[in-house]
Amino acid sequence: MTRNPSDVWRGYGRVAMLVLTVLFAVGVAGHAVESTFPLMMFLTPGFLVLTSVLVVAPALAADRWRFTAWLAGTYGFTFAAEAAGVATGAVFGEYVYGPTLGWAWLGVPLVIAFNWAVVVHGCVALAGWLVPAGTGWIRTTAVSLLAGGGAVAFDWVMEPLAIRLDYWTWAGGDIPLQNYAAWFVIAAVVAPFHPRVRRGDREMGTAESLAVFFVAAQVVFFILLRRVLAS
Repeated sequence: MTRNPSDVWRGYGRVAMLVLTVLFAVGVAGHAVESTFPLMMFLTPGFLVLTSVLVVAPALAADRWRFTAWLAGTYGFTFAAEAAGVATGAVFGEYVYGPTLGWAWLGVPLVIAFNWAVVVHGCVALAGWLVPAGTGWIRTTAVSLLAGGGAVAFDWVMEPLAIRLDYWTWAGGDIPLQNYAAWFVIAAVVAPFHPRVRRGDREMGTAESLAVFFVAAQVVFFILLRRVLAS
């Protein structure tokens, strides 16, 4: 008997959440052990790509060209913002990327815009669940503002660890408030074009629940790793 595609993706979502949990747990343990710490640093770009692909797969299957277009547009927009930020300091503040995130172009790691898109994807999914169903500019604005706020909260948790692991370095060592303002604006700008926002419902299918889980898992990972490295 042929299985319902939605049942297949629900099963995929459960397995993917388990895999992500294991991968993040191994990541925390690997960073905590001195002998495996260099390996964890080396694997960071591949880890981000692998986990992000796991997360976007059901969204690509569900929305196909619409989500693909949003993902590609968000990648291009955020990469351009990062490139301008590195070159001028006018977007996020004065900063420079370290070698941890791997291959770079124009001073920006190629993986960073992909991570941007997946984080915003998760924030949009969560915001879409919190805001009552419906369409129109009021709901779109509410979802966009909540997604921007979620992205800022994510970055606030991530920043100290990112600096510690040499993802990037801020001029003077302090994280400027401008950085958080830029995170909010960029996330809020790309959020309205997400297929979930344009659909206008509150359904938390596999694509959305997995995206929210991924962002939450990253937050827990950063918090635990900050404690581990501080001890």
